Amino acid sequence: MARPAHRLTVATLALASSMVVTVAAAPAPAQAGGPNSPATPNPSPPVASPPAVPETEPQHMVGSWSTASNAILTAVGGQTVRMVVRVSIGGPAVRVHLSNAYGRAPVTFENVHLGRHGTGGRIEAGSNRPVTFGGRSSVTVPAGAGVWSDPLDEPVAGGEDVAISVYVPEYVQGVTGHDRAYATTYMSGPGDHAADESADEFTYVSNQWFFVDRLTVQADSDVRSVVALGDSLTDGTGQANDVNRRWTDFLHRRLVDASETLGVLNSGIAGNRVLLPTTGPSGLSRFQRDVLSQPGVRTVIVYEGINDIARGSYTSAKPLINGYKKLIREAHAKKLKVIGATLTPFRGAGSWAREKERLRQQVNHWIRTSGAFDTVVDFDRAVRRPGAPDRLAPAYDSGDHLHLSDAGRRKLAYTIPLREL
Repeated sequence: MARPAHRLTVATLALASSMVVTVAAAPAPAQAGGPNSPATPNPSPPVASPPAVPETEPQHMVGSWSTASNAILTAVGGQTVRMVVRVSIGGPAVRVHLSNAYGRAPVTFENVHLGRHGTGGRIEAGSNRPVTFGGRSSVTVPAGAGVWSDPLDEPVAGGEDVAISVYVPEYVQGVTGHDRAYATTYMSGPGDHAADESADEFTYVSNQWFFVDRLTVQADSDVRSVVALGDSLTDGTGQANDVNRRWTDFLHRRLVDASETLGVLNSGIAGNRVLLPTTGPSGLSRFQRDVLSQPGVRTVIVYEGINDIARGSYTSAKPLINGYKKLIREAHAKKLKVIGATLTPFRGAGSWAREKERLRQQVNHWIRTSGAFDTVVDFDRAVRRPGAPDRLAPAYDSGDHLHLSDAGRRKLAYTIPLREL
């Protein structure tokens, strides 16, 4: 069952009236097809605040969970945020990454804890542990930057839900986060409740993730991860809250069933395009940050481009094909394997047109036959309707003729040959 709608605004407006706002105004909302890139960093964090920890990963830490960040048009301040994420692989130690990539001012986090998620906003008794940054409980992250925590010597298990609680003492407007988490985030009233294991003070909820964008675990030197670059079809549109039924979640479960240890990371943003910034930066411009820089990454799956076709005004497949070629070159320069996924049908959706279908077929033909990708997975063939290849099969259609049902997302995961990962 879906959770209640986001109610953070009420809480933050009440908090704002009793606080001095110390950050710059939020960025203007991104318009369709317009720029949505990080603001110019503010180089002067508050003098009394500890410096941010350098953006480094010295140990063999492998990505176990990830989300693609963007500018969130909301506000957080003087309260604690508790987010629940499901790790893909486990390990004896864990690190948390906080992002202020889209901030216009430094953000201070005074207390961060990580524990095993119980039910609702609760944490399993005795499992909530403080997370430090350079040995300190407080860290200030400059605008446009991110920070890794110290390793927390607390084992986590693959497939486990962990709760990350972050106290944000100052009012922050224009938050770096992920808009469609399809997971319930718990918000406290005023005060630091990061160490609390009960949910008593967490009286508000959101369907977004804030500031936290990566979690890595310590692993053997041969353990690696796979990252999926995509749009809403990867982000998970069509699923209910808190069910973890993105196609990347199904892929993780399949790997577990096959006794394969491989981190599975989701870098999907609903509405995203390969070529132009619309919802978030373009796939091309965020590829380095959201994909190539992931700790331990070995394989990239590119399943993006339907928004370029459906919402764009292209008359040729060449621009999108050139975009794919650039992604492939950048991945190969890092010695990563790149898997290309064909674009799935969308006839019946409001954005469909015969000319756009012609472009989709041209792009898919190139993906299948060019040899540019190291491997191709034919998502199109897997979920299209027999006898009507421009439509989704009814069992795989969420109802809007573009996004996939739970069965459709599961079908994608089972289309990928595990040996290619």
